[in-house]
Amino acid sequence: MFVAGARDLAVDAKASASDRSHRFRREQNAYLHGLGPTQATNVRFGGKAQIMPGWTAGFLIRIQNLSDDAFGRAGGVGLDQNNPNLDRGLNTQVASWFIDSKDYGKLTVGRQVHAAKSAAMGTDQSGTQVIDSYTFLAGFPQFIVRSSGNLAPPELTWGQLSFCYVQALSFGGDCNGIVMNGVRYDTPAVAGFTASVSWGEDDFWEVGLRYAREFSGLKLALGVGYSDFSWNGTGTLSAGSTKDSQFFQAGGYLEHVATGLFAHVAYGHENNEDTIANTNSPLGLRTPPNSEHWYVKAGIRRKWTPLGATIVYGDYAEYRDQIGPAALGLGIEDSTFQRYGGTIAQEIDMASMILYLKYEHYEAEVRGAGIALDLTDLEDADFITLGALINF
Repeated sequence: MFVAGARDLAVDAKASASDRSHRFRREQNAYLHGLGPTQATNVRFGGKAQIMPGWTAGFLIRIQNLSDDAFGRAGGVGLDQNNPNLDRGLNTQVASWFIDSKDYGKLTVGRQVHAAKSAAMGTDQSGTQVIDSYTFLAGFPQFIVRSSGNLAPPELTWGQLSFCYVQALSFGGDCNGIVMNGVRYDTPAVAGFTASVSWGEDDFWEVGLRYAREFSGLKLALGVGYSDFSWNGTGTLSAGSTKDSQFFQAGGYLEHVATGLFAHVAYGHENNEDTIANTNSPLGLRTPPNSEHWYVKAGIRRKWTPLGATIVYGDYAEYRDQIGPAALGLGIEDSTFQRYGGTIAQEIDMASMILYLKYEHYEAEVRGAGIALDLTDLEDADFITLGALINF
């Protein structure tokens, strides 16, 4: 309906790809992959028409290519040491319509980004949010953690130590990060603040508050969000499970514009007291612990060449007690997963493109009264990634 009547139609696209090598103590491999289920290569169709002065109506459709999806399906299938590729084909990620008023705000209905999504990580204005954040959407959550030199037990993946019960997926951070059907309302901007609220059936609701401002040579962005999910979500827990989890997130970004020095921080906490997970193991039903994670990125963004800005930074993330159902089934009761690294990225303005080279290191510790002895000797992993994103 909106497509046929649109007076202002825009079509744009983004392509993304990475070549990543990983090394454990006893193994080294290379993979060609995309950037996960929200930043994959995609094409967007959008249109809008003026209803009356100050009022517009429009639509947005986004179709993404999930070939070579490193993140994998909700069932835990993805790129790992035994599976070099995963082609999920084309996917309609967003399909929504909206009515927007300059004075009264915007109402959006359909499959869309909701009120609290990326409230914390979305504050990152360094130009590298897609490349690095506290999520695993561009990472390898289905990679098996080597223990005592073996790819065993296969249930213990890095994603099982960075699991989010809100949407039952191995996000790491931004636990409500996948789009869903629902209704969203956004207020107009007032003194740099915008507020948002969303609801979807069966059931979930979210609220978000964002702030952005430049003053005294500084660029500042802040965001906070809260999500409440019962059963609705993109991932599904096993039969017999009960999902009732809440997720809080907060983040910020500060940049000194003259020098390009910047810092970004993000924090998340998940409450799982009313969630019961079927571990599909002799341990049966378990209540996962409450969990938290935090992330910091700091560096410099400067235009040293005519090509565009160069961004150099280091980052660190920590995930505490984000224990997935399979890890609970192994007897793990608490865990600490640390991830750190560094990146250099080069923007090419004439091509709307960014090239990047990054290094990441993963390490983890798990504890539990009944865990197997070999789980006390988890091996670290190192990743080197060369990638590019282009908008056209």
